Amino acid sequence: MKANIKTFLFGIIALISANVFGQVKERWSHDIGINLLQIPATTIDLTYETANNPRYTMIFNPGYTINYSNSFDFIGFLLSPHYKCGNDGYAIKKLSGGFLKIGMKFNLRKTTEKRNYFYLGAFMTNSMIYEKAEYENWEIPNSRIEHLNQKTFIIGLTAAVGYNFKISDKLTSDFGVHISIPSKNYDDLYGYSNYISGMGYMETCGNATIFPMIVLNLKYKLK
Repeated sequence: MKANIKTFLFGIIALISANVFGQVKERWSHDIGINLLQIPATTIDLTYETANNPRYTMIFNPGYTINYSNSFDFIGFLLSPHYKCGNDGYAIKKLSGGFLKIGMKFNLRKTTEKRNYFYLGAFMTNSMIYEKAEYENWEIPNSRIEHLNQKTFIIGLTAAVGYNFKISDKLTSDFGVHISIPSKNYDDLYGYSNYISGMGYMETCGNATIFPMIVLNLKYKLK
């Protein structure tokens, strides 16, 4: 994972250098947006995009999950396979935390006048998860309930593919799929029904190692 992250960062720096120090053909553009599909997951998922070349867009994607335990994440539920292991004695009382995704999109277009186009993306995702849970050992009848809490920092790599389309002169939207591979310490999360801010939801007792998420960003053009 460390080697993959170094390779990823080197690639991002190389793309930014080629974009900034190469021949600048376009002025810088700036867009802000929000992922509408993460609102039911009680997550504020914002994006800031900037570009001076129609083919490349730099992305800064911060967000915060208020309390996933009280959410209705129907998208995450549909994307995840469902196993019978449940949370194996853990009752998650609170799951919150912030995240920051940094990366770039490669746009399949030649000019900025083309507002409808496909794109590919790659991001480094950093998530801080705070959990409160109650644990009861089901193998011991009438065992004492333990009250637990922890903070876990998880880093991961995210790949994206999607389609950007124009709504009006100032509004655009992109619809895409993000696939994230978290670092191994996601195993430290309580239970097996896990949500990682910025990466999505997955039932991990089936040894799942990827977290899928569908994104529908509504974006406003600042400049």
